[in-house]
Parts: sequence; C-alpha cells; structure tokens
Amino acid sequence: MFRLASTLVLLIVAPLATAASDPRDVVPRLYAAVQAPASNETAIPSLLGDALRSAVDAQRAYERACAALAAHDEKPHMLDQSPYLLAPDRPETITVGTPGSSGDATWIRVDMAVGDYHWTDRVLLQRQGPDWKVMDIRWGQGGSLIGRLQQFSAFRCTPSGG
Repeated sequence: MFRLASTLVLLIVAPLATAASDPRDVVPRLYAAVQAPASNETAIPSLLGDALRSAVDAQRAYERACAALAAHDEKPHMLDQSPYLLAPDRPETITVGTPGSSGDATWIRVDMAVGDYHWTDRVLLQRQGPDWKVMDIRWGQGGSLIGRLQQFSAFRCTPSGG
C-alpha cells in the first residue's frame, strides 16, 4: 500500500513541479510580439488568460463591426495602436523585473523608455493550467488594459448618415 501511495503522490506532484512555465518568460514574449515591426498578433493569444483573450477578441470583432457601419470616407471607431501599450510609440527599451510573489498570481514590473521618457507598467500574471498567462496590464501613466477594452466597447457604433 505504501508503494501505491508514493506512486500516486509522484503522479500528482511531478506534473505540478515541472508543468508551470516561468512567469518571467511570458512578459518578454508578449512585448517582443507587440514590438515586432508588424506586431506579431498570432503569437499573443497563447500568452493571454482566457478572460483577457476573449476581451481582446471581442474588441477586434467590435472594430470590424464598426468599420462595416462607417461610410467609405469616415474613420471607424477603433484603437489606433496596440491595445497592450498606452503610449502611441513603441518603447525602445524594455526591462522586465522579477515576479512579485511566488503564488499562483504575480505582478511583474516592466520598465520602458522612448528616448529620455521612461515609464513603468505592471503585468498581472496568473497560472491557468500548466502555464502562466497575462491577465491584465496596469499602465504607469494610469489605467489598465481591461479598463481600456471596457471603455472602448462602451461606445456605440451607428450607421453613417443616420
């Protein structure tokens, strides 16, 4: 019986010890995808938590719906930059800090700069299944990614000329 119990413990504990990715790897991968010249959107969804990924997908669908309602000579309601960055310019330098805790959720500090302008964002990560996922970004200038997506979707698109 002892052998069966120890085998059972190994079957349960071993995957927990090796399955979770390092949260310090997730944040640089997110910003590398955002920083890519053509913003590598295909690499981003796998880094996001379920709720944040759904919110970003809904925002993209909402932009497409607004574009369909806009007149040909009218700019539709949409974000003019990456939703993951508050600043319109992509940072020239990004320095990722260490996780703020060792539990199943943690904040990671991200220091960024464009020229002489410096700011700090904080990225919330949480374990979902075996991996760490981005749950939200709190911008040093104020606000958050989740808040921005909620504010964006509060605007109601209407057909042009109506």
